Amino acid sequence: MNITRVHISRHAAQRLAQRGISLEDVHLVLRLGQRLHRTGVTFYFFGRRQIPPGLERELERLVGTTLIVSNGCLITAYRNKRAIAVIKKKPKRRARLSPVLEVLPETDLWRRCA
Repeated sequence: MNITRVHISRHAAQRLAQRGISLEDVHLVLRLGQRLHRTGVTFYFFGRRQIPPGLERELERLVGTTLIVSNGCLITAYRNKRAIAVIKKKPKRRARLSPVLEVLPETDLWRRCA
């Protein structure tokens, strides 16, 4: 996918710094990584298969890098070489939760909290 601009959240900036992932690395993963839509967000996973021929030595350190993007905002980043298997098992859409107020009447809810 051709992404030109991504807003980096404060949480993502902190995680990038903690995990030693540079902005150049983020750009490479967004450009070359495998894109999967799951649970209402987009996962970008950089695996061995995404390394272009001849660049194995330079890009080996990025294998397993995963970025989570939602609405053009980088939410977080992490490294896990087996993340693609976990991501593929996630549901494509977020499950809708039944509202609590339908289960408990509002008056009972307030009495239990007090």
